[in-house]
Amino acid sequence: MSKYFNPVKVIYTQNWRSELINCQNNLGITNPILVTSPGNRRRLKLDSKFNSGSIFSEIGENPNFDDCENAIKFCGEKDFDGVIALGGGSVMDLAKVVMAFLSTGETDIVDLLNYKGKYERLIPSIFLPTTHGTGSEVTMWGTVWDMKEKKKYSISHIELYPNFAILDGNLTLSLPMDISVMTILDALSHSFESIWNKNANEKSTKYAIEAITIILCNVDSLKQNPADIKVRNNLLEASAKAGLAFSNTKTAAAHSISYPLTIRFGIPHGVASSLSLVPLLEINGKRIQKSLDKICQTLKLTYDELIQKIKAIPLGVIPYTLSEWGVAKSDLPQLIEESFTKGRMDNNIVDLTKDDVLEILNSIK
Repeated sequence: MSKYFNPVKVIYTQNWRSELINCQNNLGITNPILVTSPGNRRRLKLDSKFNSGSIFSEIGENPNFDDCENAIKFCGEKDFDGVIALGGGSVMDLAKVVMAFLSTGETDIVDLLNYKGKYERLIPSIFLPTTHGTGSEVTMWGTVWDMKEKKKYSISHIELYPNFAILDGNLTLSLPMDISVMTILDALSHSFESIWNKNANEKSTKYAIEAITIILCNVDSLKQNPADIKVRNNLLEASAKAGLAFSNTKTAAAHSISYPLTIRFGIPHGVASSLSLVPLLEINGKRIQKSLDKICQTLKLTYDELIQKIKAIPLGVIPYTLSEWGVAKSDLPQLIEESFTKGRMDNNIVDLTKDDVLEILNSIK
């Protein structure tokens, strides 16, 4: 069993701005680049709080090679000495690309994403998630899409762990319900994937179980009252704990199956990564019985009730079958071929075959 490691200092607060200033002072950051989204830039009036010439917000739903190139050009001769990421998973993933560029000077995107050598310069960073889903604020990974080649890349380096993650539920209050539910499903997927994982350890599994129970205790309340700051803070905590879990294990089969669904059919990541959770739970369940028992005991649910609770999360909020997202039966052979991502599918505690994946896809059709 692997040993647990995560160096990120997590701060829970109701005043993100004040904590951000404290963290900047702590790290000696005087000229940071702020990576954010156009929506957050507008909603949070970031141009009035930061140097507008240091704010980069040209990013779409999933960071791609064009976003990376634009961010690198933006850095130019500005001599940034730190990175602040304020946004959802896409923003935080792109911020890690910026960190890698500022640390290495490498401008070729593929070479930058694949760089495994020592960083010449260490760039301090502070991440503030505005969604309760990705957990990217406590991992060293980011995902970047090559839209021309229809290919997913991952950036990964020990120096890409943020120094601080600042969690403030106030930053998630403007999330619409569909995005809220999608990010919850992503966090749920991170949690289960880190339990039925060959790289799991005692601490990662503990974090994952805590995340699952928090999510399932709060999701109904969120639907009833999206403005409940306590519920938002709980879900943000769950997302971070899910991140702390899979920061040690990486993801497994559900995420591996999700990548072609996103790149070929535009299925949002939180949906694509969780569609297969219930069939995978049935496949992997016997191998994680102790964890499942603990989850059911904590929630006072039977196993069947747990399944129904998971299935109910997207109901009435988002489309949740492959056909509703435009996937036809004739698409399945190609999807199966592209579902076996090295370093993801092989983490699954049960080794899956192409027939297993066909069965999974048919069950969520």
